[in-house]
Amino acid sequence: MRGAYTTLDLAPATRADGVLPGSPTGPRHDLVDLVVDGRPLLRLLDEVDGADTVSPLASDVPPVLRADHVERLLGRDPRPAHGRRVIYSCPDCEDLGCGVVTAVVEHHGEDVVWRDFAWQTGPTADAARDGYPGVGPYRFHGAAYRSVLLRLLESSACRSVA
Repeated sequence: MRGAYTTLDLAPATRADGVLPGSPTGPRHDLVDLVVDGRPLLRLLDEVDGADTVSPLASDVPPVLRADHVERLLGRDPRPAHGRRVIYSCPDCEDLGCGVVTAVVEHHGEDVVWRDFAWQTGPTADAARDGYPGVGPYRFHGAAYRSVLLRLLESSACRSVA
């Protein structure tokens, strides 16, 4: 895939109705979501299939799990560099049994490409059957991509409370 770059950014996480996710004590302002080319990625997926998921960055999973999620998107895990990564999961976990939205995340030199988004409930995904047509592929300039994700690692969204 060659061509224009997609921008990646972060925004406060919102539900489909535009409301910040909350807890019994009120809205959580430390929860963020992924934005591609100025649009929340979750909304793009909702337009195709109505996915009932959230980014692990906008869920109640512990901060250490959110940090692990960011590390995987950066390609810093023991799995192969070219493979599926969880982009969205249920609000409480990243368990495949609950269903997750995954994408193939590839590192091409400095660039990173997300492609073949699919709903996945087991060890493999069938993008032809459970894919999100019209969503992606997205090519990110590597330095900008890493900058956004590293900003998350440094933020309170991925730090555990001591």
